[in-house]
Amino acid sequence: MDFPHHGESIYYRYRASFVRDSQGNLLYCNGPEADRITESWHTIRVRLAKDNGIATKRRQVYQAKLGEDLQGLTVYEQYHASKGTVTGIVLKDGAEDTTAKEDFVVFFNQLILHQVDFVIGAPRANPTPDSHHDHHEVATERIVSLFDAYLRYQGENDKWDTCGKAYFTERVQHFTSRGTRVELCLPAFPCKSSNTDKVTGKDPDYGEKLALERLHGFVEEIEKIYEPGAKLWIISDGHVFSDCIGVDDQDVDSYNGKLIDMNRAVGHQGGNTNRVGFKSLVDLFELEKYRSQSELLHLAGQLNIPLIDHHVETRATVEAELCRRILMAGCQSQKSALRHKIDSGDAAILALYRGFSRFMLEDLELHPFTRKMSRSKQKKLSAKVAFEMIMRNQAYSNLVELLFPNHIRLSIHAHNNAGPKFGIQLFDPAIVRAVESLSPNGSPMTSRDLLHIPTPWHNCVVKMAGSEVLYVTKAKVVRQWPGQLDVQDSDGAVYYALRHGHHVGGAEGDNKREGAAAKNEEVAVLSRDGITSLEIFPVRYIAAGSAALV
Repeated sequence: MDFPHHGESIYYRYRASFVRDSQGNLLYCNGPEADRITESWHTIRVRLAKDNGIATKRRQVYQAKLGEDLQGLTVYEQYHASKGTVTGIVLKDGAEDTTAKEDFVVFFNQLILHQVDFVIGAPRANPTPDSHHDHHEVATERIVSLFDAYLRYQGENDKWDTCGKAYFTERVQHFTSRGTRVELCLPAFPCKSSNTDKVTGKDPDYGEKLALERLHGFVEEIEKIYEPGAKLWIISDGHVFSDCIGVDDQDVDSYNGKLIDMNRAVGHQGGNTNRVGFKSLVDLFELEKYRSQSELLHLAGQLNIPLIDHHVETRATVEAELCRRILMAGCQSQKSALRHKIDSGDAAILALYRGFSRFMLEDLELHPFTRKMSRSKQKKLSAKVAFEMIMRNQAYSNLVELLFPNHIRLSIHAHNNAGPKFGIQLFDPAIVRAVESLSPNGSPMTSRDLLHIPTPWHNCVVKMAGSEVLYVTKAKVVRQWPGQLDVQDSDGAVYYALRHGHHVGGAEGDNKREGAAAKNEEVAVLSRDGITSLEIFPVRYIAAGSAALV
């Protein structure tokens, strides 16, 4: 898909990132102009050594403007005492009227320099060239084959065989050639849908448990064929989209906390709690060190970054809202470029836009904010939300590219698997069937949403008496079951149990059907006029381009 890659954010000024030693020797370089930086490294090295960098006020980040053939580029560096190395990023100078002020540029670059993970590892001690090469080639081939058979999702127009497999192989070789742990990242597990016709409630349930067990299982299989093993990072995207999909930020935080507990339990059961880890926007932007609302609001004012639009009424935390603003200020693309693609009828972008619009129309149809709207107004709202979600999704993808440049990038979307992203199946097709409906005798009718691979956070899990197969479907489908329906709990992981026979009705049936759904609670509000001790504030509907509550 030819997504419009234009913008004034820091991501679109990015030219390269690198690692050097304390003597100035270049150890590694990555990015769109990595070759140019590598070829010009002697000039850059001399420039950096000339004045040892210009110290800025924020946490030992140094910067130096380059000249001659590199005119218009600025290097930002940070020394890592624990590693004895320096990490750097090269940016094209911004326009005079750019919205990214220098305080934010320094802040965001510091985050990149501190958080970027090149996973280049330490050199192997005295490897035998021939045996090492043969070993890593065999390991690479086996890992690629394992991914193909175990996790890969094959959608329409799949390009795995023509080019994707080769790209994936190169990514694996980055690790096996160094004899280091294979690292993968998966933006996923945001929160449960706000549509109670889809899910059991707000908390992670048996669907999340099945998905985590599958991811742990994949990493465990890598350990059997490659001694250094692997680590899969779930980059939680809940706060990226929560205000778009009608979910309160507190619910995202609760979901993430319980999901991490569930992941730890799955790891204990499998004998290793370090196979799958989690990172969130709060982690990536290092906001956990700001311990009070007043500190967060002070930071927001200091950075002087644009507000963002909200189209659905939700309750947002100050922390999560600041995360979204940092994300968009640092990585967003140009809105006008995306709008032009849509208005001009670009086939791929238009299909994506319409797909998101339909999806959000369904996802928000039971939300209190939309329930009293006419169908026409709901469609218009869904179109606005779809546009915003595409913008957010691209910004988040850009952030992951900056911070995890060499990780193998997995996705829960049905990509064509040409790379750099590869779609995966979170549910094991050998034991789980994703279905749109259930026939009276329990056999599935398979019909999949091609935009999204079936996920736990848009569905629920069903166990049917007498069947070894598990079903993943919408909660509404389950609640229409004519036989007996029970809500079961397996170590905190909820699922539906169905059996033929007496239909549970009346108050008893209603309680069973809704028993897993969390109740909405009254939430305190942050005053518009000043700082209070309250934790969260409401985000109200606003027209595009107008100011949001901060």
